[in-house]
Amino acid sequence: MEIKVHDIVEFACIEELKDHKSLPPWVVTSPEAANYGVVRRMATSRDIVPIGLRGKTREQRAGTFIHKQEILRVITPESLINQMDKHEQQIYYSSLRKIREEFLKLNLTWGPTGSVGFEIATSHKVTSTNSDIDISIYINEIDHHLLVEVNQFIDKLEFRIDAQVEIPQLGAFLLNDYVIHSESGFILRTPFGPQLCNVQDERIRLKVNV
Repeated sequence: MEIKVHDIVEFACIEELKDHKSLPPWVVTSPEAANYGVVRRMATSRDIVPIGLRGKTREQRAGTFIHKQEILRVITPESLINQMDKHEQQIYYSSLRKIREEFLKLNLTWGPTGSVGFEIATSHKVTSTNSDIDISIYINEIDHHLLVEVNQFIDKLEFRIDAQVEIPQLGAFLLNDYVIHSESGFILRTPFGPQLCNVQDERIRLKVNV
């Protein structure tokens, strides 16, 4: 079972979580947290998956862990592209549809994450009119011109888009941070913490720990 950051995992009940007795009280009564968690970026042993639980409010967030054998289903951000048409009445739909059309032309792999991704995956209403639209873009190597083009496109959309670029076995960075600071230094999020990096010869180079 391949599981990556931002995947949503489904489980049977809170009692299946490693430390369920120490979770905050809102977790027990929150339908959003009862069966779903979002995979976090964190180094763990091979069969233990770090996940985050969410409630109705922004303040209701809790980190925990689950053993792989307790996971019933893995929902990837990429798979949500095929489900988003069921949410065409939602305020974020128009922007996601435009992203889907443009990224198809660019042959980019991507998917919605954050509150929008959670809502599409679980049908629990967790977005509001103030919610940002988070997306993850998956690439295997740096293509500077492509990333600049993508950033220019999403900057023109009607809603704020927080785009994170994921590179397997390496980590992730915020697209806007990369475009502005690719030479001087941008933050790469890794399982072991953030690293200051820059790009040389279209390869990410670590600079210093931050």
